[in-house]
Amino acid sequence: MDSIVLATSLASVLVVGLALYAGYLFLQLRVQASRVSEAQAELNVELHGKNLEARQSIQIIARALLQKDLTDTEAAMRIAYLAQQVSATEDEAEQFTVFQQLAEATSHIPILEDWQMLEKSEKRRLNKERAAIELTYAEFIQAGAERLIKIKLN
Repeated sequence: MDSIVLATSLASVLVVGLALYAGYLFLQLRVQASRVSEAQAELNVELHGKNLEARQSIQIIARALLQKDLTDTEAAMRIAYLAQQVSATEDEAEQFTVFQQLAEATSHIPILEDWQMLEKSEKRRLNKERAAIELTYAEFIQAGAERLIKIKLN
C-alpha cells in the first residue's frame, strides 16, 4: 500500500511540476507573441512612412520635370528608383512603367563623375542621343508626370 501511495504522490508531484512548467512556457509564448506583434506594428509604421516619403519625392520630381527643372532622363531615373519603394496601385504602376522604360533606354549614358571624365565631343554625341531617346518618350513622360503629381499621399 505504501508503494501505491508513494507512486501516487510522486505522480502528483510530477504532474504539478509539469503543469507549472507548461504554464511558464505558455507565459513565455504570450510574451514572445506580444513582442512579435509590436515589432510588426513598428515595421508597418516604418513602411508606411517610407512609402509616404517616396510618394512625396515622386511628386516633387514630377513637378520639377513639368517646370523643366529636370531633364526627362534625370526625372525618369529618379522616379524609376523611387517607384521600387512605393506600394503602387495598378494605375500608379502603369505610370511608373514609362519612366522605367526611359531610364532603361538611357542607362548606358554615364552620370556624375563618369560624365565629367568624358571628352566634349563624346558628351555632345551622348546628349544628342539622350535627346532623341527622350523625344520618343516625351509625350508619355509628360502625361505620366501630370498624373503622378496627383498621387494620394496616405
